Amino acid sequence: MSNPNPNEIRRDIDQTRAELGRDVDALAEKMDPNKVVDRQTEKVRNKWTDIKESVMGSADDHDGPGAIQQAGDKASQMADQAPETIKRRTRGNPLAAGLIALGAGWLIGSLIPASRAEQDAASTVKDKAQPAMEEAKSAAQEMGENLKPQAQEAADSLKGSAQDSMDRVKGEGQDRAQDLQEDSQQAAQRVRDTAQDS
Repeated sequence: MSNPNPNEIRRDIDQTRAELGRDVDALAEKMDPNKVVDRQTEKVRNKWTDIKESVMGSADDHDGPGAIQQAGDKASQMADQAPETIKRRTRGNPLAAGLIALGAGWLIGSLIPASRAEQDAASTVKDKAQPAMEEAKSAAQEMGENLKPQAQEAADSLKGSAQDSMDRVKGEGQDRAQDLQEDSQQAAQRVRDTAQDS
């Protein structure tokens, strides 16, 4: 098994640092309160569109009174099955139940205009969350920088260990070569002695 050289170790360290930076940026992007709200809003919007289309059908599906009756039957059936469907899909998954509750709360909240106090509270939360996000990003970058000396130390240690191993193998190889040379000289001498005796 070959030992990696210092250049490979440096490349690995740089690659790890770059990946860590991308992960931190992705985490900051994912945890941005505005982005979280936008993603949840889009999910709820898509779900309501799906429900509406499954209940009402698309414009191409309508064929008069039969379509109205069918839509009514479908809506009634879905209303009857909704509690059981929600239980079944969220059983053992508190995160899904929380997201459904969040979506329902958001929908109800979006129907009622926000009060001035709610707008102020949302602004305050956003203002307080932004420094925390910046601090988390800064801490992650600092951690990456702090790992650099340790990685360099590990690389140096590995290099020293590799050099020691190479020296040991070289020494053992030279010892074996000398032993083989002595053995072959002794064997040659025995052959000569045997040849002279015969």
